[in-house]
Amino acid sequence: MKSILKKIIPGSARRAFLVFLNRLWVFICSHLKLKNRVLFYTVRSDNGLTDNAKILYDSLDCEKIIYAHKPPHFKPDKVEAYYKILTSKVIVTDDYCRYMRALKLRPGQKLLQIWHGCGFFKCFALDAVKDSERNYELAAHSQYSAVAVTSEKSADVFAKAFGIDRSKCIVTGIPRNDELINNSENLKDVFFNENPGFKNKRIYLYCPTFREQGGERVKFDPCIDWEKLSASLEDDEIFIISRHPLADYKLTDRDFGNIKDLTDVPTLNLVSASSVFITDYSSSVHDAVLLNKPVVFYCPDYKSYERNLYIAIPDDLPGEFAVSDCELLEKIRRAPSMTESDKYQTFKKEQLGACDGHSLERLKGLIEEWMK
Repeated sequence: MKSILKKIIPGSARRAFLVFLNRLWVFICSHLKLKNRVLFYTVRSDNGLTDNAKILYDSLDCEKIIYAHKPPHFKPDKVEAYYKILTSKVIVTDDYCRYMRALKLRPGQKLLQIWHGCGFFKCFALDAVKDSERNYELAAHSQYSAVAVTSEKSADVFAKAFGIDRSKCIVTGIPRNDELINNSENLKDVFFNENPGFKNKRIYLYCPTFREQGGERVKFDPCIDWEKLSASLEDDEIFIISRHPLADYKLTDRDFGNIKDLTDVPTLNLVSASSVFITDYSSSVHDAVLLNKPVVFYCPDYKSYERNLYIAIPDDLPGEFAVSDCELLEKIRRAPSMTESDKYQTFKKEQLGACDGHSLERLKGLIEEWMK
């Protein structure tokens, strides 16, 4: 039947009909009763929440629902999204909610952004798009009622990146940082209980971000001779890899006894158990700095890296900087001496000044006030 309809009805007519149905559904949802509930919307996982969103969701004692679907979203996903967004009094998101490009919040609705990364490192949103895409990007972010940020300086950056008034950026910190500040020892204990062979080891945690070319995601080659690295590690050293959620491929070419890919282990547990944190341009560096972990920035492609940064490399980095795997291990072993430096402490204050272990209380209180 579907193939017959395609032959009978021109493509332009089918598209017009689908647009009509879409607008009709939006109209219907916009006139349904607004429910006194909180919707947690995420595109970072399927069928569940992670990090900030999960911590905040678990803390709320009210009616709450979840929309969790990685893109692309198909027609049934979109039908569900429109209904949940347009009938929930409060919407909480930890990433892009692109439906806001086409939807207008109803009177009484609130939209809270608890961005998945804290501080500012890699350019994002309006600061990372082509001029031709600027209006679409602005529409996706313009309706925020509040954006949770981790410092006064972060408020300036997020306001500009989202194209919103700075007053909407509330300096509360974010829930995942509470977990690190208040529960790091327990997170570490969980990790070692599940991985007893790593106890008494110097754990070097490598968390690179994804790569793009021409705005399209590409496979990342870290330019590491894994066999040579494995042979150079001492008996009490182990190198752990935690890939970015968008990197659905292995970085190593084979298994090594002292190089492990533990991407499935929660990042907060890994950071808590680590001795040295290694990254490139990932905002996960803030987790490490919050715990005063030594940091190494391994950036073999820093001269060709496509995304602009908010800080200067290597001048503003709060740790060692390496561009070749030949110097990587040396920089890792030297990194602990950097944590007391003025550069490290300045970075921490400017990026994480509001992180005091009480972020969750503030955000929970804000949502409860909105729900009254």
